[in-house]
Amino acid sequence: MATVQLFAERSSGYCSMSFEPNGKIVFSMLPKTVFFAESKGQIKTRIWIEAYVKPIDLYDQIRINTNVKIYDRNRRLIGRVTEAFNPMQRFDQIDSLIPIIISGYIENACIDNSFIPENDLSNLLLAAGNNEKLPTFLPILDKYQFKFTQENENYTSYLLVQPEFITQSLEPRVLMVFYKEELIAIFHTRPIKVKQYDSIEMGSEYKMIYNSKFSEHTKSEMVEIYRKKLNKDSR
Repeated sequence: MATVQLFAERSSGYCSMSFEPNGKIVFSMLPKTVFFAESKGQIKTRIWIEAYVKPIDLYDQIRINTNVKIYDRNRRLIGRVTEAFNPMQRFDQIDSLIPIIISGYIENACIDNSFIPENDLSNLLLAAGNNEKLPTFLPILDKYQFKFTQENENYTSYLLVQPEFITQSLEPRVLMVFYKEELIAIFHTRPIKVKQYDSIEMGSEYKMIYNSKFSEHTKSEMVEIYRKKLNKDSR
């Protein structure tokens, strides 16, 4: 099974990762390594890294030994193993590398606060006027590699996923819906600040920022897109 590039955060400097909040260090991470992170904990935060190893460095096709180098999909070195471990998931070899998923805990200070999608969206929405169009959001959509879908003739959506660590699966984190390139709604699981648009709780883990000028029919169609995304495999 092939993986897709997954990230929404990155490391601010040299970081150490452990499997448990107060556990032994197993991975030494280089600056600007990209990953997904849970909402920040009090001291440490759990992360999910898509990484790659050379086949020769995967012992018995399962275990990664001490001092093995870990790479990203662009073959950039992102760190080194300091204590042998089994990755959370591994996948079939791609070219000369084997994709793996690494999950563990890092210090909150290791997360680069300038590279968090909700922060970028908040800054944009606090400065935005009414009825912003798609080009306004394209730099953020590209920076975090939101997944584009042409929903129908009028609607497009952009999805950013996050890991569900227990089931080792992916679920929606931010879903942006546009009607003829005009922003109609943002569904989100983490706080986003907004000024011109309305914001409501949805009675679940998701909140919604929406453009109240749209008709009830348009809103119904938009909510249907949201429901489809929640019920399908985000990977």
